[in-house]
Amino acid sequence: MPTYSEHLRSRSDAELVTLLERRPDLANPSPSTLVALAARATSRFSLERALAAVDASSLQVLEAVVALQDVRPAVTSQDVATAIGAPMPEAIAYGLEIALLWGDPTNLHPAPGLGELVGPYPAGLGPVAQTTGAESVLGQTFDAALAAAPIDPAALAAAVAHLLADAPPGAHEVLDALSWGPPVARIPAASSVGQRAAVDWLVTHGLLRAADSARVILPRQLGLALRGGRTHREPAAGEPRPVGTTLPQETVEDESARAAQDAVRLVAGLIREWERVPPPVLRSGGLGVRELRRLASQLEIDDIQAAFVVELAGAAGLIIDDGEDQPTFSPTLDVDEWLDAELPDRWATLATAWLTMTRTPWVVGGRDERGELRAALDPELSRPWAPRLRRAVLAVLDAREPGTVLDADDVAAVLRWRTPRSVPPLTAVAATLREAGVLGVLGANALSAAGRALLRPWPENGTIPAAPHAAGTGMESPVSAERFAAGKAAAAEAIAAVLPVAVSELMLQGDLTGIVPGRPTRELAGLLERMAKVESRGAGVTVRFTIESVRSALDGGQTADELLEELSSHALGEVPQPLEYLVRDAARRHGRLRVGSALGYIRAEDPTLLAGLVDDPSLADLGLVRLAPTVLAAHATPTALLAALRDRGLAPAGEGPDGQVVHARPMVRRVRAGARRRRGAGGVISSAPPTPSAVNGARPAAPSSPADAREWREHLAALVPVLRRAEAEARSDRAAHAHDSGSGGDRGAAGTVDPVAALATLRQAAADGREVWLEIVGPQGTPGRRRVRPLRVDAGRVRAVDTERDAELTVAVHRIAGVTLIDPGEPTT
Repeated sequence: MPTYSEHLRSRSDAELVTLLERRPDLANPSPSTLVALAARATSRFSLERALAAVDASSLQVLEAVVALQDVRPAVTSQDVATAIGAPMPEAIAYGLEIALLWGDPTNLHPAPGLGELVGPYPAGLGPVAQTTGAESVLGQTFDAALAAAPIDPAALAAAVAHLLADAPPGAHEVLDALSWGPPVARIPAASSVGQRAAVDWLVTHGLLRAADSARVILPRQLGLALRGGRTHREPAAGEPRPVGTTLPQETVEDESARAAQDAVRLVAGLIREWERVPPPVLRSGGLGVRELRRLASQLEIDDIQAAFVVELAGAAGLIIDDGEDQPTFSPTLDVDEWLDAELPDRWATLATAWLTMTRTPWVVGGRDERGELRAALDPELSRPWAPRLRRAVLAVLDAREPGTVLDADDVAAVLRWRTPRSVPPLTAVAATLREAGVLGVLGANALSAAGRALLRPWPENGTIPAAPHAAGTGMESPVSAERFAAGKAAAAEAIAAVLPVAVSELMLQGDLTGIVPGRPTRELAGLLERMAKVESRGAGVTVRFTIESVRSALDGGQTADELLEELSSHALGEVPQPLEYLVRDAARRHGRLRVGSALGYIRAEDPTLLAGLVDDPSLADLGLVRLAPTVLAAHATPTALLAALRDRGLAPAGEGPDGQVVHARPMVRRVRAGARRRRGAGGVISSAPPTPSAVNGARPAAPSSPADAREWREHLAALVPVLRRAEAEARSDRAAHAHDSGSGGDRGAAGTVDPVAALATLRQAAADGREVWLEIVGPQGTPGRRRVRPLRVDAGRVRAVDTERDAELTVAVHRIAGVTLIDPGEPTT
């Protein structure tokens, strides 16, 4: 019978390219041979990754094949259709395409190791019952039906029904409860006389088996018979289609535009606040609760929305930990460019940052596993699956008619069908929908045109498919920078098309208020931000001018005439007299008191000692300013002042706050031997020694896939012939070694020492009944080699049969140094 690796070897080049395209992890990094490809395809990591991408119908097919393989000599597509209750040709073809199944529709096999991931009870069915004399008390009819190969579910069900005719009360109910799984139940206590008698009768007559001293289990053959030969109650033939509600597209776009304006305004407000007073970074690297609540109060939003705004600004690269000795979150150099851009471009920057960021703002304010409060901008809040979840959630809405509104339960139901092995939490789905609504990707909870444009670069929404329903599984094809930039530009155009027309007119009123009849232009919005306070927002913006707001504009360096001239350029009519009086009165009183900064001062009883110091070019760096004939202020520290004056030939002395002379003593610092300073997450300084990777250089990461999908396919098409040549050369090398040294020789040279590949090779050999050379490191560190046939690989151990010694052995995985598959024709020593 052919093996899994031989099946892959027999595939055409086009089929192998399709396999590598559907499962990119198999080609990154590139395998050395086709045998290595087969080993990687059966590794636990790769199988889990592939299983995470299959939909419910494909998963039912896989479970059915795993469940039927031990009760039928050959599993056909018709057997699968009967077991599921509907034909599944597309799901079977997809399973074969991605190599989770192998063979052909007349003889299907699961990939080695797939049964372990599906679980001990595939489709809720128990293990296969062995029929070696244990059923002699059951009668010939039941015994023959259970031992038949293949088992006829109808005949076995009839035998069970005949046997149950004499069963005690409760036996039928026990079998009905276990038939659709889980197939395991606890043995009732002795005090439950009726239930205990029913279970004991079922065990005695072979309908249940004792799993251990406390549990019983329903054999797989009987479970299938009681189900009528079915492995699943209902076939998952099609994706669910929640009804939801439908809104006019105009309503959706209007709400999207409003939310987009608010999102840009809130991020800009955060930047204005933090560029003046940057908040400190916690030792854990996050933002303190007090600072978050202060920001929420300043922006007039709740704490949850404030956390989202903070995380959004961080993901867009607009704020960052400045890395100083006392670190703060400060605006970056990109802020000015972002603030100068038009509103659609600013929104597109935020939207693309949200869609691709790994941050999870919705968990801010909760408690982690240690009971500690999760803070915004905490490095621990990153999750690599977050961007895939966002695309998956939006893809569900993108597949519906425009204007369709689905709640979190509806979206989760679709995702549960698309990827039943990787179902996101309902709270994460709900949070994603909420964030999309706050940002304007959704409008009135329906996907907007800008949101659809935002999704276009990704393959599951574009013209280059990766795999059916691959969104959120990590199996998507790569996205080029050009397509990403094009998607961002398309999103900006889409939001610009629905934004209200910007107006530069301001209606000023005598009660010191002003009304902008629409969306203000960037120039008008900047003016109002500097010298007015917003009272209300809606179709228009209402502002109020106060003495404090005008004073803030004067603090920015503008004069009263400049402010009034700028107001006049936007006002519909003349500037009202009360407002002009307000501006001029604020300007008249502005600056009558002066405040400056100084780090040190110089004082002398005799003014002549200070003569010439302010004008001395050699002391210009000290920033000396005369405050009084006997007092000079300086921008330099007292230490720097003392040193500079002594270099000039003077004899200054330090002075304390009480006017007394301070005698300076040298400061002596000590550090622990071998310690070094390094900056950890969030700017925390620690003295931990460097890791080996920091000294010797970490192992480089696997090369990323080519950005363009066409280049990626061309790369795969060129890789397959290389694998075939390498496979032929490896077989020739093994044959040469066997010829030169009989059955001995250095077989390890043709094997694998990579732990993941070694385990995958052992699983493949166990599934195919192949022998391997096992390089083992003994307890004393001495190497050894055994020719074995693996039986089972799990729980960190390998159980195998030593074919040369005719003995069974169990080896811990960490003692295996290498594994080499043995060709079937290779003789034993």
